[in-house]
Parts: sequence; C-alpha cells; structure tokens
Amino acid sequence: MFLKVRGTGHTDGFALWRIVAWLMLLLAAYGCLQYAVHGEQVWAVLKQLPPGNTSDAWQLRKILAWDVGYFLIAFGVVVVCAGAILRQAWARPALQVLSILLALGWGVAGGLLLLSQWREFSQGVAMTNAQAPLDPASLQALDHVRRSFVIAMAAKAVAVPILLWLAWWLGRPAVKAGFRELRPSRPSR
Repeated sequence: MFLKVRGTGHTDGFALWRIVAWLMLLLAAYGCLQYAVHGEQVWAVLKQLPPGNTSDAWQLRKILAWDVGYFLIAFGVVVVCAGAILRQAWARPALQVLSILLALGWGVAGGLLLLSQWREFSQGVAMTNAQAPLDPASLQALDHVRRSFVIAMAAKAVAVPILLWLAWWLGRPAVKAGFRELRPSRPSR
C-alpha cells in the first residue's frame, strides 16, 4: 500500500534534485569540518610562534583568513541546501545561483587552473627525471599526485553538468510550485 500526501500541493515522492541538494549539503558539511580542523591547527602553530617572528605570523594569519572564509562559504552552502531540502521559497533561487557559481567557479575555472598547474608540474617532473632517475618512494608519491589529479578533474567534469542541470531544474514551474513561503508568525495574545 502506498501512502500519498494530499492537499499539500505536491507529493513527497522521489526527486532527483533533492538527492543532489543532499549530496551538496554533505560535501559542504565535510568541507566545514576540514576548514575548521585546519584552522584550529594553524591557530595552534600561530600561538606557539615567538613574538618577533612577524613574517611567519603574517603568513599563518593569511592561511587562517582563507580557512575562515572557506568555512563561511561552505556553511552558507549547507544553509542554502538545507533550506531547499525543506522546500523554503527563499532557498530555491539561492540554490540556483549557488549551483551556477559552483559550476563556473569551482568546476570550470578551477578545472582550468588545475590543468595549467598540472602542465607545469609535469614539466618540472620531466626535467628532474632527465637529470637523475627518481627513487621508488618519489615515483610512488608522483603516482599518488597523478591519481589525485585525475580524481579531481573527473569530479569537476561530472559535477559541472549536474550543477547546471540543478540550476535549470529548480527554475521549472512545477518545481517552483513545490516551494513555500515562510508563514508569518502569529502575534501572541
């Protein structure tokens, strides 16, 4: 027997866009955790620096600022995705814009930057290897870097069309109709 919700304007059945929003939420939450832990580690090192070490302190403060910025962005993604999953009207256009920004910024621009860095890295490895063959540990580390590069590029290649699809799908009238405005709170008597 199937249970169907009536009278709410939509059914709570399977929706692929919600699965994508859940995946985005989980990945952003994991990013929050990574940036918080890294920021805590940087902060611990910063506190241990001697007072006269201004150049190292300045570099660590810049790293900490990036960690805080990325943490806030990832937290914002979590909030928008949670709002969309709960079908809050404010979250639908926010998730559309966020999906496009992630597709173009993280996916396309980040992929092109990664590709350019990979070329420089490969040329450096080739020049180093031409001078003296690499030892087994270096070859293993190089293999790990290559694998990480391929995984990162594959993730970006898969994510860009999915993010663009999500932005398009959230703009469809049938999907728009499933989102609801926040109800004004009743004044207490």
